[in-house]
Amino acid sequence: MQNGSDYKDRIRREIQHYQEVFKGRMSQEVPPVWLKVEKRFSDAIEEITGVRNLYQYVARHVKGKERVSLLGLGSGACGNELEGIAPLLREQNCQMELTCIDINETILVQAEVEAKKRGVKFYKIVQDINRMELEPNSYDVIVAYSALHHFIELDRIAYMINFALRHDGIFVTVDIPTRNGYKMWDETFDIVNALWKVLPEKFKIAHTGYPEPRYLPIYENIDYSKNSFECINSEAILPALRTHMKEVHFVPSLSIARRFFDTRFGPNYDLNLNLDHSIFEFIMGLDDYYIKMGHLRPETFLGAYAKK
Repeated sequence: MQNGSDYKDRIRREIQHYQEVFKGRMSQEVPPVWLKVEKRFSDAIEEITGVRNLYQYVARHVKGKERVSLLGLGSGACGNELEGIAPLLREQNCQMELTCIDINETILVQAEVEAKKRGVKFYKIVQDINRMELEPNSYDVIVAYSALHHFIELDRIAYMINFALRHDGIFVTVDIPTRNGYKMWDETFDIVNALWKVLPEKFKIAHTGYPEPRYLPIYENIDYSKNSFECINSEAILPALRTHMKEVHFVPSLSIARRFFDTRFGPNYDLNLNLDHSIFEFIMGLDDYYIKMGHLRPETFLGAYAKK
């Protein structure tokens, strides 16, 4: 696939799409309700790890070091590294040397400008991560924030991450280990469908996927990987990481919440309204129950992995 015209077309579309996503900004825009979802995810992370997010996890791991070498994979405009991690390390009097790999040169140049503003030593590598080659024992920290689900060669990538970590290094990721194509597993789709049937119509307006917002009476279980890299091999994320590295922490979360509150349907919710808030709390309560009881698989996780 990686040598064919289909692969090249996907690369071209990926570059164009994320140039628009990150144009003039360092992170993607999300609806307000999604920020509440992320807070619940942070609560789950804190319960298991003692910190609230990937940024704090990295900062805690390198505490006491004067200098660290950090690699970001599929970083886009490097907002997570520059706005999330860098300030915490600065507070610890730790100097960060940042290398970011991405296929999109335009947004890496944008990141380079931002790094210079912040006084962060920055190296950009324009490369297809499916084919990346890394030097051994080179990085104290490697991170990938919602990036792994865009890659095909996950077994090879996980091997290279382990290869490039220093002996006390850590790989930290937040990602989406869904069924390939961002499709729902059958048991998840059954629950989402049941909830969809009882939701008022105003919550069934899709804000992505069509030229204009569209009412969807039936929830679509779409394969988003048909013409893109979206979750193209996401089922392989966890097996690859667990094969090539030692899992230190695993925080599963969001078994169904993504399907109601992300950029597709999230704009329908105004949590200042009683009905919207009640539905949000009900779905998040169910989500938490399904995760803790192991009834549904997580569609989001934070994972931390040491060198094997």
